[in-house]
Amino acid sequence: MSENRRECLQDEALVLHVKNWQTADKYAVCFTKNNGKLRFIAYGARYVKNVQGRLLQPFACLNIEVQQGQKIDKLRSCELVWMPQGMDVRQMAYGAVMAELVAVLTEDREPQPELYDLLVASLATLVKRNPRLVTLSFAIKLLGLAGFAPNFDHCTCCGEAVTGTAQGWFSPAQGGYVCDKCRTIAEEPLQSCSSGALALWQWLATLDYDNPAPFAVRGGELMEVEHMLYTFIFFQTDKQLNSLNFLNQLGL
Repeated sequence: MSENRRECLQDEALVLHVKNWQTADKYAVCFTKNNGKLRFIAYGARYVKNVQGRLLQPFACLNIEVQQGQKIDKLRSCELVWMPQGMDVRQMAYGAVMAELVAVLTEDREPQPELYDLLVASLATLVKRNPRLVTLSFAIKLLGLAGFAPNFDHCTCCGEAVTGTAQGWFSPAQGGYVCDKCRTIAEEPLQSCSSGALALWQWLATLDYDNPAPFAVRGGELMEVEHMLYTFIFFQTDKQLNSLNFLNQLGL
């Protein structure tokens, strides 16, 4: 099939990742409103006078036209919709976590408009709210949309309903909560899941960015939730998130 006859996609896209490619090109991963995750090459994007290359920045929202190829797609054109303004290093670091999570937990060309809307709202909220909490809320909601959400309703061993008042445990392998009675029969190391951490997880899962419900976030419970969440994501993907390593380097 000739290049002219291959399908062109036009869509609104959020740039997740950009890197230099060969001599003068850029490789980009975007998440689009109607076509899901797309990967493409922007040929000549590193030339000084190439306007499209200057627009290909992380978190930029663009209208793109992409030519589908046999091995990899190529960018034909792009126009700026909006560019994030006023992000500091901390906010950009947490935005990178969001972007990498979308990249590793979604498949190419799998439309998920609800996830696109969530990503847009979450990135916009980074500069208004605590970016650490916003990123955790986004990640938990993303797991639900991707079909990977852990089970905190019942013990994954005995099936007993979780009351949320007793000390519990979390199993990345089982994909959810393990009650204290079943702790001794678990065949793998478990992580602490206190009642406070469970309540925080549930609050983050339903967090309204514009009108958050009152909630007292405690440091120890916050670290519990982070440990459960990122260990579970690693178990599901078998990939270390580079963005988390960057957060650690920044001491965040």
